[in-house]
Amino acid sequence: MDLRFLRRVTAFAFTLIILLFMGLGFCYSNESNDYYRENSMTFNDYWKVNGKIITFPYSNSQEFVMSNTLPTVYGDQLLIIRCYYKDFVAYIDGEEIMESRDNVFLGHKTDVGKKEIWIPLEYAYTGKEVSIKVNMQESLYGSEVTQAFIVTRSSYGILQLKESVPSVIMFIIFTVTGIFEVIIASFYITKRAHLIRKLSFEALQYAGVFSIISAQWIINETRIPFIVLGHMTGFSILNIISFIMMPLMFFELARAIFFRVGKIDNIIDGCFVITILLSCLCALFGVFDWGILVYIAHLLDLFVMIMVGYYSYKSVKEEHKMSARTGIAVANGVFLLIAGFALVRYIDNIDSNYILLIVIDLMIYVMVQVGLIYRRIGLNVNEEKEFAQTKIYAFTDELTGLSNRRHFYSTMEEFEKHRLPDTLTYIAIDVNMLKYYNDTMGHDAGDELLVGTAKCLKAAFSSNTTSTISRIGGDEFAILLMATNEEINKRIKDFRSKLGAFRGKYIEGITVALGYAMVKEYPDLPLDSLGKKADEKMYEDKKMFYETTGNDRRK
Repeated sequence: MDLRFLRRVTAFAFTLIILLFMGLGFCYSNESNDYYRENSMTFNDYWKVNGKIITFPYSNSQEFVMSNTLPTVYGDQLLIIRCYYKDFVAYIDGEEIMESRDNVFLGHKTDVGKKEIWIPLEYAYTGKEVSIKVNMQESLYGSEVTQAFIVTRSSYGILQLKESVPSVIMFIIFTVTGIFEVIIASFYITKRAHLIRKLSFEALQYAGVFSIISAQWIINETRIPFIVLGHMTGFSILNIISFIMMPLMFFELARAIFFRVGKIDNIIDGCFVITILLSCLCALFGVFDWGILVYIAHLLDLFVMIMVGYYSYKSVKEEHKMSARTGIAVANGVFLLIAGFALVRYIDNIDSNYILLIVIDLMIYVMVQVGLIYRRIGLNVNEEKEFAQTKIYAFTDELTGLSNRRHFYSTMEEFEKHRLPDTLTYIAIDVNMLKYYNDTMGHDAGDELLVGTAKCLKAAFSSNTTSTISRIGGDEFAILLMATNEEINKRIKDFRSKLGAFRGKYIEGITVALGYAMVKEYPDLPLDSLGKKADEKMYEDKKMFYETTGNDRRK
């Protein structure tokens, strides 16, 4: 094992433990429950509605008045009542002291953020009757008054921190690891790595983004951010956006893991993005309330569970032996079962302790799924040498800056170790008239012809992150990429257009012979045979070029 890596992991774990003990020491110090004056207390008992004592959770779809007698209270304390309200008015001995105000986000009213009633207290209120007239929000889950506290704001934050230690730990771990994964993945995606490994890094990148978004959702569910910093509406909307983005990121992660880049998968992905974008815009401009996004997120969650379950099933069915992909499929299955159960609990009771299930579920996700992605990537000491500068030079064609024959064939070998995706395509390219330019204008013109072709290839194909573009030798180029027929034809058309528009010192316009073959068309052929099919089509194209132009084939 790499001792430097082990030392870094140990240092990270040690720092995390120290921070944890500092936080717990702060939470559980005697100052949070002072001997002389209790800073916080639950206030759930003896509440009355219409003269009858109620118990929490209490549900009432009509406007109602709840009342109680205050104990000894102080000017730095608050009466906090947890409920999703539409509006309220608070009275002390029948005298109005406070009423709710509209929550406004970017000029539009919203009920989001109305989930706790905060009433400032004074010592003069001691022993007096507090009455609160409440109009609850209409909700699919039902609206309930769940808890009441008399507490200072700082003590309330500490109380929530005590109750949410697992969530806070997961927030820290998910944020740190997520940022780390995004940075590592983004760095190596740009390197000249094998295509399989590049796709694995894309999966890792989505995993990192999913971790960061999940961390935001977890910490906002604890209520700690708005207790400490205020801005209840803003943090509530951030929570909703995180919630609706989580299924999208998990779907993208699943697609990257299982190589789902077909036309149907792209359409589904586009529908996801458009649905989320339109929903957020409608909420932003007040077409409907932000709370509607929660319902939309539930539907997306359900659909993602179905799609990821299907991907997992197909992967296990098609694999003939236990592999990392099969392990990820099994992990996905466990994740989906727990997530589904947590979602049912959330719908049944919006204030239930469903977040604990989600935390456990995400821990499974982190330990198993991301672990298996790392296993596929194989970032051990020996494989890191692949990314060293010397090997980059060994894999690079000096003239064009593209990868060379060695790298291209190495990528093919990597693909041969896995089941070939249906959309994997081999494109063979041969530049026309190279000998003519070399003989009539010199080798500088011939070099310009090859360099110009390489530039047009990169401009047309490199935006597909699965593409491997190589100069095989002489005037021959080849591309491996995963794309639909429509995308291939569109990129080829764009490539030929760029070739025709090329202008250099010696060359004005470039033509090439091109042919391609897709795994979907020849599912039983190995990659080298697929390349021969592409070559055959390329030679047909070259023959047509010379017949059409009347140029000498030997040129």
